Amino acid sequence: MIRALFLLPFFLLIAQPCIAIREGTATAGIFIKRYERSGDFGKLALWHEAAAECLARISVPMNEIAHDYYRRHGYKQWVARSEKEAREIQEYYEYHRKRAKIAWQKSETSELALDAERENIEKFIATWLPRYPDRFYEFGIYPTFFRKQREIAEQKGDYVKALLLEADAAEMCATQYEKIPIAYGLKDYQKHRDVYRQHASLLQNLAQQNLKILPAEIDKGKQIPDALETCLSPSRRKADAVLHIAKSDTRVKTALRTQRGVHAYPLFQGFVWIVAFFSHSRGNIAVAIIDEKTMKVLDVF
Repeated sequence: MIRALFLLPFFLLIAQPCIAIREGTATAGIFIKRYERSGDFGKLALWHEAAAECLARISVPMNEIAHDYYRRHGYKQWVARSEKEAREIQEYYEYHRKRAKIAWQKSETSELALDAERENIEKFIATWLPRYPDRFYEFGIYPTFFRKQREIAEQKGDYVKALLLEADAAEMCATQYEKIPIAYGLKDYQKHRDVYRQHASLLQNLAQQNLKILPAEIDKGKQIPDALETCLSPSRRKADAVLHIAKSDTRVKTALRTQRGVHAYPLFQGFVWIVAFFSHSRGNIAVAIIDEKTMKVLDVF
């Protein structure tokens, strides 16, 4: 039985925040693998460059925002952790830049094909840039740090600290919008930033009242994405159609024929859909890439 798990990778990221800040680059790796297999070195070079750009535009600012917060508030263990992640990000960045340079030396891809792929990559990156702040409360630093610190504060009856932690979280989400999609030039995200800042200010004001119980407003930050109409998940109908197309492909059927407990995860990448098939016992089994416009399967591996 195949189950469509729209959020499973993000559950994994809850436990592994260092992976969360590199997930855009990891997804670019699917296209890197595709063009390694086909021997299209020009497109391969572009996707290595795209992976590096995701690190520079997403992973670096996310890590810097977190590191600055930990440092200012005296969380020494978390400072060390973010510094380690910064070194890992730099290593990944240098790796992809080096691999891009090597691929360019072998490229025979036409400029027309390269220009078309550059347009695809631009859509891909624009899709990933807001994905992190859009899901701020679902994975990464909020569940691994803020939620746990709030639980500790509540157990001690320190409701002022609990409110301030939630205010800090909302402010950090606003900063992610500021430093990532807005800095890249994406439109319409200023309102996202401003709403989270307003929420942070509200919680800070409530904290000054030294309340004896937690007000309902403390959890309103998690409801903001619905009000902002952020695209937290693809249309279920569209995702189901994509999943059906992927499952109908002969190559996918062959890969899944003897498998049990298979999960399928469709995710839109700005210009194509990726459907990953995996199981807990086997890990990744197959990946299907489906064109957004034609809804045809472009590749399976």
